[in-house]
Amino acid sequence: MDDYLDQEIDRLNNRNALAVKLKRGIVPYSLLLFSFAILCNYKLAISLFWASYIVGMGINKTELPFTLKMYQEVFLLLIIAFLVLDSSQFLFALIIILFIQAVDDYIDYYREKYIARDNFINYFGRSGTFFIIIFSLVFSLNLNWQLTLLIIVFSFLINLLM
Repeated sequence: MDDYLDQEIDRLNNRNALAVKLKRGIVPYSLLLFSFAILCNYKLAISLFWASYIVGMGINKTELPFTLKMYQEVFLLLIIAFLVLDSSQFLFALIIILFIQAVDDYIDYYREKYIARDNFINYFGRSGTFFIIIFSLVFSLNLNWQLTLLIIVFSFLINLLM
């Protein structure tokens, strides 16, 4: 999802990210892979997807197609998620996705000439983003260290393949 939303930035930076490579194919391939994840563990897959949506949306006042502002949509999805999903698993998903997004933003800061304005470093600075990385890593390891390590390994493998 991050690559899909950052396609223009990737093109400006001459990065050949997965969404740039696959073009229109990124959506069907993403849905296909997500369906496999749902077959493996639907509660975890949905928790991670919703968490990535929430963390990726950020908190600002941009109006979305359904006339809600981003922060309103994020707040609404948070409420729904804590009501319908396992709360501890969803909290874990939020924290591990926060870690992955902060690390990705930190890498993007050094690798890209053009950076999206919603990058963590633009909001919190390098030291603040580093603190978010450490904070989220420690908390996710405390909540579920095996799943944390598995998700980190797979997220970096996916990043290497792109």
